Amino acid sequence: MRTDRQTQAGLTIVEVLVGILLLSVIAVVVLAPLTSFFGLSRQSSQQVSATQQAQQILEGIRSDWLAPGLYAQRCATTPVPAGAAVTISALALDGTVTGTAPLNASCVGNPPDLSPARRVSVQVTVNGMQSTLNVDVARP
Repeated sequence: MRTDRQTQAGLTIVEVLVGILLLSVIAVVVLAPLTSFFGLSRQSSQQVSATQQAQQILEGIRSDWLAPGLYAQRCATTPVPAGAAVTISALALDGTVTGTAPLNASCVGNPPDLSPARRVSVQVTVNGMQSTLNVDVARP
């Protein structure tokens, strides 16, 4: 006797589970590098922020020192923000360092410093990322 079985279209539970497993593995392989990429992007953004802040401080000092009086006083009209450090080195004409001194907070009453050139070093830390910029500034 012959029996006709009807064929049913569809997937078994095992096939569905294997498909989900394969999709999960592919998702992990694709998403794992992306998470590290976002971490590097955040670090890069913090480094750029620190460098921009250091550059703004440095440009402020350089613009102030276009005036011979402010250069001689070794001061800046804009205060240095928290998280930033400024170091000033006096330079001889041949570029050798002859001494170091801090940036004066006040532009009044400081003994004049008439070194022919100075090396200004600005170090800024933003969220653990550090940036240091140096520039040599000649006496105006």
